[in-house]
Amino acid sequence: MSLDKVKALLHQARIDLENLCYDKCVSASYFSCRMAAELFLKSRGIEYLPRRDDKLINLLKNQGFKEEAEELLLLYNLRKKADYSRELVERNEAITALKTAEKLLSILVGRIDVAT
Repeated sequence: MSLDKVKALLHQARIDLENLCYDKCVSASYFSCRMAAELFLKSRGIEYLPRRDDKLINLLKNQGFKEEAEELLLLYNLRKKADYSRELVERNEAITALKTAEKLLSILVGRIDVAT
């Protein structure tokens, strides 16, 4: 797991949006942020990271990062729609996911650099 992979996933999300692949955009946006959250928490000395998405989000929240956890939860809910729902993800939802991911990554990655 590395920041290079985080950046690659975000890049893929941008391309997916351009190519009208909204489900893939949402999924890549979420996983880039999940990976960044894991790197961030590890940089804070947390060795055990839950595999379940909701537990990871709760851990982030319990560490005092409520806003970041809420944004990751938004992305998680959009990803669940993209991956499991019969409904298609709409363009505006994909745009929201990408913008949220860009914002969240700028915060988390900036804190990883400070923390390590």
